[in-house]
Amino acid sequence: MLELRATGQVIKFDGFLALYQEGRDDDGDDEDSRRLPAMSEGEALKRKDLAVTQHFTEPPPRFSEASLVKRMEELGIGRPSTYASILQVLKDRGYVRLEKKRLHGEDKGRVVIAFLENFFRRYVEYDFTADLEEQLDRISNNEISWQQVLKDFWRDFIGAVNDIKDLRVTEVLDALDDMLGPHIYAPREDGGDPRQCPSCGTGKLNLKAGKFGAFVGCSNYPECRYPARSRPIARPAPDRILGKDPETGLDVVVKAGRFGPISSSASQGLRRGDKPKRAAFRKTSRPLISSSIWR
Repeated sequence: MLELRATGQVIKFDGFLALYQEGRDDDGDDEDSRRLPAMSEGEALKRKDLAVTQHFTEPPPRFSEASLVKRMEELGIGRPSTYASILQVLKDRGYVRLEKKRLHGEDKGRVVIAFLENFFRRYVEYDFTADLEEQLDRISNNEISWQQVLKDFWRDFIGAVNDIKDLRVTEVLDALDDMLGPHIYAPREDGGDPRQCPSCGTGKLNLKAGKFGAFVGCSNYPECRYPARSRPIARPAPDRILGKDPETGLDVVVKAGRFGPISSSASQGLRRGDKPKRAAFRKTSRPLISSSIWR
C-alpha cells in the first residue's frame, strides 16, 4: 500500500486574491501556502507521471521582509504603522542586508545582538517588547498614565545599566567571543582547534578592541601580530554631512571620535599640508545625532 501526502490549500473563491496577495514577496516558496486543485473525499487519483527525487533536510528559509513582518505580528512586536520603519532601520544601520529578497545578518548586527543578549537580555525578549507595545496602546486610549510607564521602565533599566557599567572591556569582549565563536571561527579542515593561531601555532584567537572596532587577534600579542592588518568585525557608522562651511564652502561632516562624535570639515579641496577644522559636540547635542553615530 502506498500512502501519499500533499500539503496546501484549496481556494473556493479567489475574491481580491485574484488581483492582489498581501504580504507575499515571491510565490511557491512556502510549502504550506501552495494551492491544491479542488478535491473531494474518496476521489480516485489519476497517475499522470512519476518522478523520483532525493530531498535533503535544509535549514528554514531566511526571512523576507514580508515573512519578518508576519512573524512580528505573531509575536505582538510593532504595529502596522511601525513595521516599515523597523525594517528600514535594520538596513540603514547595516545590521542586515537584502539579498535576493531575503534578509541576511551582517557582522555588525551579530555583535549588537550578542551584546544585548548577554547584558540586556530582558529588553530584547519577545514578551517584554510585546508587553511594552500593549502598554503604549493603553496609553493612547487614556487607560494608564504614560508618566508611570516611563517611571517603571527607567527604574528597572537604570538598575541594569548600573549592574554592567563597571565591567571591563575584556569581560565584554570575552562574552561576545564565546557567543560569536561559531560564526567567527570557521572549522579547520584537519579537525583541529579553530581558535588556534595560524601564525604562531601556540596562541589562541580571540576578539580584541581596536581603533576601528572589534577584530580577531592572537593571545600572544605583541610577540605574535596576527593578523598583520586587522579587519574590523563591525565597521563604524559612515560619516554624515551636516551642511556647508560658509567660509570655505567645504562639506561639514559628523565623525565618530574616540570620546564621542565630532564635526569636521571635509578634507577634499584642502591644500596640501592643511588640516581640516574639527570641533567636539556639547554633551547636550549628542541625542540630536544619536541615530547616525551612536549605534
